[in-house]
Amino acid sequence: MSPFSAREAEKLGYTNTRVLSSGLPGWKKAKGLVVLPTNGLKKMINEDESYVLIDLRPKEAAIAGHIKGAVSITEAELAAAKDEFPQDKSAPVILYNDDEASRESFDVVRSWGYKNVSVLNGGARGWDGKFFPGEPAGEIVYVKKLKPGQITIEEFKEIASAKKPSNKVILDVRDSGAAGTIPGAIIIPQGQLADKMTELSKDNEYIIYCNTGILAGMAFKTMQDNGYQARYLDAVVQVAPDGSFDISEK
Repeated sequence: MSPFSAREAEKLGYTNTRVLSSGLPGWKKAKGLVVLPTNGLKKMINEDESYVLIDLRPKEAAIAGHIKGAVSITEAELAAAKDEFPQDKSAPVILYNDDEASRESFDVVRSWGYKNVSVLNGGARGWDGKFFPGEPAGEIVYVKKLKPGQITIEEFKEIASAKKPSNKVILDVRDSGAAGTIPGAIIIPQGQLADKMTELSKDNEYIIYCNTGILAGMAFKTMQDNGYQARYLDAVVQVAPDGSFDISEK
């Protein structure tokens, strides 16, 4: 939860809100268990995102009905299946069993270096979407795709350099008080963007960033809905007080 989200929660009457300042990246770094809500997986399926979905149930259960895109690797087989997983360690890997996948299975995949492992909330029993009968996929095939409006880390770095085209403007939408900013960036916290957007020219393309990509994605949608050209960086960004920055995959 960002400070902006906390303020919104307080407006709704919640009085005991706290902010994890390091966000989801910090939680992952601390080796916390990540649980993906069912609507999160539905969104990934509906938007044809790239992901690795592992059905840990017995084979007969997976054949009777599995979630779209699932590969059947039973819990007993998982530890020996390391070489079947993609080389891209940033690939989203989602695990499910009859119920929520075990912490042990989560830890096994995390120990292989995958940064974006999660377990499906409620597992197969909690899934209220469609099940597909028949043999699930026999092997993992992962091809990374950009989300609509997403910019690559490499292109962002190029634009952030002194050679950036004059019609591309970096927009910093982190919460106010964030230390440091990339040289030349315009600073408008995401919570203020709707009110201040009219100050921005529609002749430019806005390249949006925040600490984790979450606020940047929200800002992208706001700008797109209002007729602005924009793209956003979905990555972890750390900016030093002198404006130097480091970007890593989530």
